[in-house]
Amino acid sequence: MTGSSALPEAHARSTGAAARRVLVGAALAAGFLRAFAQMIYSGALVSMSSDLHTSPAGIGLTISVYGLSVAVCQIIFGPLVDRFSSKWILGAGMLLFTAGSWWGQAAAGLAELLAARCLQGVGIAAAVAVGVASIADAYGPGQRGYAMGLFTMSNSLGASVAPLLGSAIALWFGWRGDFWALAACGLVVLLLVLWQLPARPAPAQRVGLQALLQIVRLPATAAALAFGCAQYYAIYTYHALLPFMLVQRMRMPESWAGVFQALLPLSVTVGSLWGGRLADRHGALRILQGSAALGALAYSPLLVVSLLAAPGFSPVWAALAVSLFGIVVGAGFPAQLSLMVEHFPALRATAGTLQLFARALGSTLAPVLAGLLSQRGSQPLAFGFALLVLLGSSAFGRLQLQRSRLPNSV
Repeated sequence: MTGSSALPEAHARSTGAAARRVLVGAALAAGFLRAFAQMIYSGALVSMSSDLHTSPAGIGLTISVYGLSVAVCQIIFGPLVDRFSSKWILGAGMLLFTAGSWWGQAAAGLAELLAARCLQGVGIAAAVAVGVASIADAYGPGQRGYAMGLFTMSNSLGASVAPLLGSAIALWFGWRGDFWALAACGLVVLLLVLWQLPARPAPAQRVGLQALLQIVRLPATAAALAFGCAQYYAIYTYHALLPFMLVQRMRMPESWAGVFQALLPLSVTVGSLWGGRLADRHGALRILQGSAALGALAYSPLLVVSLLAAPGFSPVWAALAVSLFGIVVGAGFPAQLSLMVEHFPALRATAGTLQLFARALGSTLAPVLAGLLSQRGSQPLAFGFALLVLLGSSAFGRLQLQRSRLPNSV
């Protein structure tokens, strides 16, 4: 069983046009704010460290704490969204996010800022869980890939514009202005939810450990989870090592690092829009397989760049390599989410947030492992290990998908 009987397809089409626009708008806002809030003050880390009288490591911890809160709480909110009305969960989540943002601008020390970031993470995790479920409810299989592509795009777009916009806000209003901006965004979404979003029934199904294991063990969804984790590991290996490669080995100004950091999310944005349409046209499973297989191949040029990086090496080659990888893996992200909710429509929020948790796991492990491999060995060693992770996940996924075609395999 894949949970298909508990949520009729008619329910997915029962939302009116106006309500569906609000649902999708809230989902896109949640995806954007999740990434935007994580990196908005990345250009003001030095002034934050000085103002709060703490070390750069302490300020860096505020970014990690936020990401960890989002990752863990998604697993909690997914089952709640599958059981209760999305409106009130989303409203509560945006209220917590807004309160956490306000607390962040008023923080007098590191401890207060860490607590505020945790509150932000809890709130936005609820919104992201509702976002995945809302798209699954509002769109059928023939349109869901494109909608999931928009959701993925909103997340990547938030990661792209956050450092630039956040730096501009901090330049005029200081780093606390970034938190005021987040509070204003949260308040706008909260008011929109309370004013426009109808209270809609949920499948009202209690979700326990057995249901989570069922999602993880199903061959098709297990493959999607493995692909998401491995691809985000590779993405965040790039993010962790790129500044050092550009500055230390290619002797480029540090300001170029921000441009290259934004290039990958922008490429993922393009790939997500393209991949979502392909998933609707050719099926999520086929696009999932293609993106996983080509993703490992597309990462190879980045490994070559890491081997050749030296003073005088053209940054154009690095830009082309990262753009190719971002487009290819981005094309598979909507298919991953679509496949999860198509196999478990009654557990659509739980399945979707498990996929997002797998990605968060990869992005959490990568900076630590890549840093250790680079420190103990070399940057090419770290990029090479990321390539092995991609190849391993591709092989595992292929085996799982072969199992799913066998009779009595589920």
